[in-house]
Amino acid sequence: MALALAVTPLYDAFSSGGPSFRLHLGPLPTTWLEIALVLALLAGLVGGWGRLPWRNPYTWPALVLLAGAILDTWFTPDHRAALGILKAYFVEPMLAGVVIAWLATDRRRARLLLAGLVIAGLVSALANLGALANGIRHHLDVVHAPPVFLYRTSNAVPLFLVPLTAFALAIALYGQDRRERRLAWGFAAITGAASVLSLSRAGWLALAAVVVIVALFHPRRLLLIGAPAVAAALLGLVVPGARERILVEFNLASRFNSVGLRFSLWRSALDMLVHQPLFGGGLAGFHTSLKPYQERDYGEQQIYPHNLFLNFWSETGLVGLVGFLWTALQVLRSALRGLGADPWARTLSIGLLAALAAIFIHGQVDVPYFKNDLSVEFWALLGIQLGAVLAENGIDSRQ
Repeated sequence: MALALAVTPLYDAFSSGGPSFRLHLGPLPTTWLEIALVLALLAGLVGGWGRLPWRNPYTWPALVLLAGAILDTWFTPDHRAALGILKAYFVEPMLAGVVIAWLATDRRRARLLLAGLVIAGLVSALANLGALANGIRHHLDVVHAPPVFLYRTSNAVPLFLVPLTAFALAIALYGQDRRERRLAWGFAAITGAASVLSLSRAGWLALAAVVVIVALFHPRRLLLIGAPAVAAALLGLVVPGARERILVEFNLASRFNSVGLRFSLWRSALDMLVHQPLFGGGLAGFHTSLKPYQERDYGEQQIYPHNLFLNFWSETGLVGLVGFLWTALQVLRSALRGLGADPWARTLSIGLLAALAAIFIHGQVDVPYFKNDLSVEFWALLGIQLGAVLAENGIDSRQ
């Protein structure tokens, strides 16, 4: 399972990388990377049979979310694509969360799973930092079109990295093992730098929220919040690329301004959802379902509405939206409950709170779940924290 988590950033790079990586199981497309996750799942389901925590705080909300996704595989213009999305974004990640929760009741195994996510984060961060350096070396326009590696857009970098940074900062500040704290600081520095240099404005806001939330539980919270805030303000004023990325959003005439495009996309999506409220556009059906309702000025070819609530409403209908919001509420409750547990569970709970905030903040203008790597990461982080809470209650994966 740790190895499967480690290769999650490669999904984007290899999912359309040619016949050597794409294959089919009957009518359903898959990749060798997805098969690696499925093998880990099978091993976990067999090895933990009878001990897996099927009944947990996320069971019912996850089932409601899954029910919404299943319904929208029928009420969609593309049934084949919807079935592929159902297994890759819902069934497999949710099962992975259950297996990971069972494994993470043992702290040594939890560390190994976190090590897999560390590798994933470093692969993503270093690859994209290298792409940026290469773009600067070749005098590319890295301000308006930041170069990326593994991903299709620079916004995907903080979408994946900022939730991991939340856990890293929590361990760096509140972990009991000195070596773990040092490694966490190093990891947070690298992933934080990659998120900042992605020049994603929503990524910056999400990262700022992570810093604030993690620091709130520290005795020196004012210093931990104030120092990064001053540094961010100075960078925003001094670094031309950062300053330009911020100011361009106040220039409605600029072709690089994304505000107008987002509003047009959201209005078009809402018009479609008002006419199809129960099932939305269907799983994998947004692009096709939107066409009769899109505004005249809408010129994008997006496959999602780029808003957390509209994404789930369109893809999984009202049933799935309720399931996701219920899941998020349970994440909040589980994290708050974990704050009163032992130091390890408390540390992971602080990280989970910050990660949830990052997902909701970045999710107001982007798609923080509907990708292979993001959906697996989401349920993996929930599972690791849940495992620590279960261990606090006397449940151990070795029992």
